[in-house]
Amino acid sequence: MKIAYIARRPIPSVHAHAVQIVKMCDGFGRLGHEVMLFANLGDDKPTTIFDRYGVNRTFAVDVFPKRIKRFRRPRFAARLLRHPFIKKADLCFGRDITALAALSLTKKSIVYEAHTIPPVGSYRWRLIAWMVGRKNFSHLVCVTSTLADVHREQFPRLAGKPIIVAPNAAADPPPAVAHSPWPGRRDAIQVGFAGRPFEGKGIELIIHAAKKLPALDFHVVGAKRGDLTWIEGVLPQNLHLHGYQPHGRLSSYFARFDIAVAPYGAKVMNASRIESAAITSPLKLLEYMAAGLPSIVSDLPGVGDILEGTSDEVAVVVPAGNNEAFVEAIQRLAGDATLRDRIGKAARARYLEKHTSIARAQTVLGALAKPSGQA
Repeated sequence: MKIAYIARRPIPSVHAHAVQIVKMCDGFGRLGHEVMLFANLGDDKPTTIFDRYGVNRTFAVDVFPKRIKRFRRPRFAARLLRHPFIKKADLCFGRDITALAALSLTKKSIVYEAHTIPPVGSYRWRLIAWMVGRKNFSHLVCVTSTLADVHREQFPRLAGKPIIVAPNAAADPPPAVAHSPWPGRRDAIQVGFAGRPFEGKGIELIIHAAKKLPALDFHVVGAKRGDLTWIEGVLPQNLHLHGYQPHGRLSSYFARFDIAVAPYGAKVMNASRIESAAITSPLKLLEYMAAGLPSIVSDLPGVGDILEGTSDEVAVVVPAGNNEAFVEAIQRLAGDATLRDRIGKAARARYLEKHTSIARAQTVLGALAKPSGQA
């Protein structure tokens, strides 16, 4: 099958959405489909994404140039309608509402993947309401069950069409490369976090824990001190900031971690400065699981979709924003090597069973309907 993945996001970039998009294209490609990713030009040449994100060349890439400034959304959609690959595609899959709505005017099967929802009555909200009623709209994919419920309530024309809940997925990390020198102490437990330094993502709790637990070393991969201007005061000496690292290099950091953490707050700000705690599907948790790391994570709704309600089986779950519960969980794992080993192995097994990019690609394509013409 020929699949056009419609993103209209900068790729490559430092943000998690780029990782999610590239990994899904790779998953489709590894299933044997012919895939082309349509995106905006990011911070480097598109050919660099394969090394940067640690994937093989299982798909092609078409980028929209930065020099086009005016009317970017409609011009991006117009480019797609003229593109030779789109004309031959069997499926248009993706997360860009404007482009997918334009493509729904064709007879191509359309699958929309929702990571958020526009304000009620907004232009993009009205596009979704119209698009999901088209005969060639196959189904909706939501990254959390909460997001699926919201779409089901707000868009009556989805009635009778599948809504697939598919949390974000990860891919096997590439071989680790040794770090030299490593700033952590040789005899100390290494606690690690990988992610962007947005409020509510957990940086605040990690700093609090580092101050409370000076015998442990804490590492933040994805931020440097200049990214944390909203955090006042001197940072503890046992906290090490590694700055942004290409995604393909994260496995080298994971190999050094004894414990991985994703301590979300009760409110989580995403890259667009939108509060998203109720609908976040935490990619970092899945990457920790793929690496076989014992992890501590906050009890966001999207975490429940990944862990399926288990407690301390594949991760230790703590109340969102609860500093003391987070510190206690770290102390518990730090003091029990057997528990760390058990949780890490169970996490890796759950990842292989349900949360690989290939498994997710199979899930989101499973409900695919044959195109039935225009509405």
